[in-house]
Amino acid sequence: MNRMLTGAANFHLARYVAVTALCLVAATAQEAFEVASVKPTSPDERRVQWLTYPGGRVVITNFTLTTLIEEAYGLSIYRVTGGPRWAGIDFYSITAKSPDGSPAAAFVPPAPNYPPAPEIHAMIRSLLADRFGLKVHRETRVLPTYALVVAKGGPKLQPTRDPTAQPNGSLYNGTMKGQNRNTTWMIALLEGHLRQGILDQTGLTGSYDFQMEYDPHAPLDATVDDADIRSFNTDLERQLGLRLKATRAPVEILVIDEAKKPAAN
Repeated sequence: MNRMLTGAANFHLARYVAVTALCLVAATAQEAFEVASVKPTSPDERRVQWLTYPGGRVVITNFTLTTLIEEAYGLSIYRVTGGPRWAGIDFYSITAKSPDGSPAAAFVPPAPNYPPAPEIHAMIRSLLADRFGLKVHRETRVLPTYALVVAKGGPKLQPTRDPTAQPNGSLYNGTMKGQNRNTTWMIALLEGHLRQGILDQTGLTGSYDFQMEYDPHAPLDATVDDADIRSFNTDLERQLGLRLKATRAPVEILVIDEAKKPAAN
C-alpha cells in the first residue's frame, strides 16, 4: 500500500465526502456505463487520480478494489472490512463512458478533478458488481472509536469568507487546512491521519475556513487508548476549539462478502 499512501492519501479522503448516493440496490439500465475498460495498473505508474470529463467519461488510475469501494459507497476506507487480501494491494485503472442522454453524460464538471455527478458513483457500484463480482452488506457494530466534539470555550472555526469558493484543503506535513469545508470533510481527513473511525458530535453544520499546525512526526497509527493522540488533540483544541474523545459507539461499516479479480480487457 505504500504507493497509495504516499501518492494520494489526501486525494481519497478529500473526495469521499462528496458522494451522496449510497444505495445497495441493483443498478438500473441507466446506472451502468455504456462501455468500460478495467486493467491492472503498471507497477511504474505513480499517479493516483479520478478524472471526470464532459459527456460522462471517467478515467480512474491506480485504485485498489478497497479504494474503489470507498469512493463508490461514500465511506472512509477505515469503515470497509472483509474481502480477500488482494483487494487492498492490487491496483487497477478504469476508463469508462456513461450512456449518451444519461444524467451523468449531461453533467459538465468545472474541472476534471471536480467531484463527479452522483450517478457516476451508481455506475461504479454497478461496474464493481459486474467486473469484480462484488457483493457487500452494511452492518452496525459497537466499536472503540473517537468522537469529534466542541472543546470547552467553544469552536474557533471561522465561517467561510466566500461561500461560492470551490471547497479545497489538505492535511499534510504538519498542516491541516480547509477552505469552505464542513466538519464532515474534516473528519474524513482525521480518519485517514489517525487510521481510526471518528463520529461527528460537534453539532456544527456550517462551512468554515481553518488552519491548524501539528507535529508531523507524531505516529499516524493512533488507537483509541494510545497516548500518542494527546499531542495532536492539544493542537486541535488550542487552535480549532475541537477535541477528540475516546468512546465506544455504534459504527456503520461496509462488509465485503465476495470479490474476484477482474479479467483484464
